[in-house]
Parts: sequence; C-alpha cells; structure tokens
Amino acid sequence: MPYLLDMQNVGFKDRSLLFIDLEMTGLDAKTHEIIEIAALKISPKDFLMENSFYTKVIPVHPETGDPKSLKVVNYSPRDWRDAIPLHQALVELSQFAPDCMLAGWAVQNEWDFLNAALEKEQLPYFYSHRLLEVSTLAYARFYNDPSVSYLSLASISGKLGIHLETHKPDSDIRATYEIFKKLII
Repeated sequence: MPYLLDMQNVGFKDRSLLFIDLEMTGLDAKTHEIIEIAALKISPKDFLMENSFYTKVIPVHPETGDPKSLKVVNYSPRDWRDAIPLHQALVELSQFAPDCMLAGWAVQNEWDFLNAALEKEQLPYFYSHRLLEVSTLAYARFYNDPSVSYLSLASISGKLGIHLETHKPDSDIRATYEIFKKLII
C-alpha cells in the first residue's frame, strides 16, 4: 500500500476539496465500521460544487456496533438492503475525487476511519495528508461572539441560517459546505 506522503505533489490551490461526512457503527476506527458516506467535490478555483456522492455501506460486523451510535444514525438491516461493500464504496469514492484534500466539520474523524478502511481493504490513499477543518474556521470567526456558546455543526448552522438535519450525512456535509462558503467568501 502506498505511503500517504508519497501522493502526487499538487499545489493546494490546484487540489479539489472533498467535503466528506461519514456515519459509522461507533467512534473507534479500529473496531467500528463506515456505514454511510456523503461527499461533495468542490472546485479549487471558485469553490463551486462540481458533483456529489452518496452511498450506504454494508457493515460486516453490525453486532460490534455501539448501540447508541447505531441509534443515532438510524441503522437497520432493512434500510441498508441496497448498501454496497466497503471496498466498492472506497474505489468509487477514490475515482470520484482523486488527489483531493479532505474537508469537513471535524474531518479528523473521517480521516481516521478512511485511513483504517483503506488499509483494511489494501487500497491506495487518494487524498492529500492536509485537512481542512471547517470547525476551526468557525472557532476563529465566532470566538468573540457572545451569542455562540457551542461550536457544533447544529449551533453554527442555526447561527448562519443554514438548514440541517443532524446525523444525516448528506445534510451534514451540505451544511458544512455552506458554512465554509459563508466564512471564507
């Protein structure tokens, strides 16, 4: 498996952003599994959305999932009957946004799960070792705003008037992208 730092040398201003949100069966990347992926491919030149990606992923070991996490993401075998294998989902995602930079609300979690999944599936990394954390941008913007008490996706979405259905990855990632645009453009 290629080393993450062996990625093609592409300037950050020329690298597409991949806004990504994952839902998992728990919070431990070594134990739990990715079961949902939502992503937006964003042009590095004008920050416009080029395309979107969404899939549910078949959990191999749902019995090891954290019951609270499974409840939060509304997991049920019936609702996942059209899900695809993890290997297929990762290949499709890598083809969707090769040589990208991962972006998200607290994208370190996605980074950890993607790294673990790519290693498990023996697939190459398709993203840069740099991350764009939108929560950090919100921290800097709202630090001195007394009306903001919590640095959560829900609270910042509400503050900026952005629609959000929490723990629905497609809604989460679209809200994150909208927050990003409002904070930097």
